[in-house]
Amino acid sequence: MSTLRQDTIATLRKHLPNTASGCVEAIIREVPGYDREFGDTLRANIEAAVAMALAAFLDTLGDDGDTTSATAMRTGAYRLGQGEAETGRSSDALLTAYRVGAREAWTHFAERAVAQGESAASIASLAAGTFAFIDELSVESLAGHTAAMTARTRELARRRDQLAAAFVAGDQPDTLEHLAERAHWNPPRTLTALALTGDAPAAVASAVGERALWSRTPDGSPLVLVPDLPPGNRARVLAACATTTAALGPTLAWSRAAESVTRARRALRFARVSEPADADTLLPELILDADPLVAQMLRERALAPLADVSEAKRAVLAETLLAWLLHHGRREEVAEALHVHPQTVRYRLGTLREHYGDTLTDARTGLELTLGLIADRSRTPQ
Repeated sequence: MSTLRQDTIATLRKHLPNTASGCVEAIIREVPGYDREFGDTLRANIEAAVAMALAAFLDTLGDDGDTTSATAMRTGAYRLGQGEAETGRSSDALLTAYRVGAREAWTHFAERAVAQGESAASIASLAAGTFAFIDELSVESLAGHTAAMTARTRELARRRDQLAAAFVAGDQPDTLEHLAERAHWNPPRTLTALALTGDAPAAVASAVGERALWSRTPDGSPLVLVPDLPPGNRARVLAACATTTAALGPTLAWSRAAESVTRARRALRFARVSEPADADTLLPELILDADPLVAQMLRERALAPLADVSEAKRAVLAETLLAWLLHHGRREEVAEALHVHPQTVRYRLGTLREHYGDTLTDARTGLELTLGLIADRSRTPQ
């Protein structure tokens, strides 16, 4: 129980409007986030709320030590914390406001208690009680602020999940814009899909950035939509996927993200662990993969001249022919690509000419052979 006399408590209560006004003025003056002019009505309401809180504290100092209004104030403090979170102010600003308000309230209380002739012990007891009460309110407000921020974070995460799912589903741009606004997510200029077959390594989160949207494909596979991925960063993202099977789709306008998703998922067929696939470097494979019948016909036509050789030798000759076509007949480059001696390349080319004859010099045939051999190489994931 307080050692203050009842007449002192009555005096403190009488001057509560001035005390509350001083608290609000100090908070506006000293606390970032509150340093703006309130409208007359809003400021009057805030000052009234502060006065009510301090009145609840003074109630606890009376002869009966009434704590009913103090309990109500704690509930109000919790709701205040929730409201501050909704306005976007941080808990640091809120707690600072409490400290400044407590200091200002104590200054007013102390001046009047001294004027009333209270003893040093009584004033010390008043100080301890004042700051303890404000601490209790600040704890309640912090709890309310934390709860509101947690709920807000979860809600935003849920809305971002909805947005990511809409991108994967290929929803219309106006729907995507609406969902992006609800998720507080500003659409980037471009999006790039990253498809994976297993859980994403921790390094992926760092490589794609915090604005990336995470989702899953209809079959449950992880999918990431990376905003504004610079061309030079594609290799870094793929390197982060080295411990899983992954494929990166093309970078397209954000409203066309579903196309990037489709191509990334198709490119997964050409990826393997430690060798993620980049759809931008697999355009011929993806074209052939889109029409399996055409791919089969080109493959069979390309390999037909090698029908009479063993399967193992046919594979070696087909690999050599494709390298020769891709490197425009430059023997040294072919040898380097195949990791063999140039003389070995020369021997194999002689064998190939025996089987293919003059068709190797025909441009149209060269194109068909190239596509057919790529289709043959793509039959089994690399």
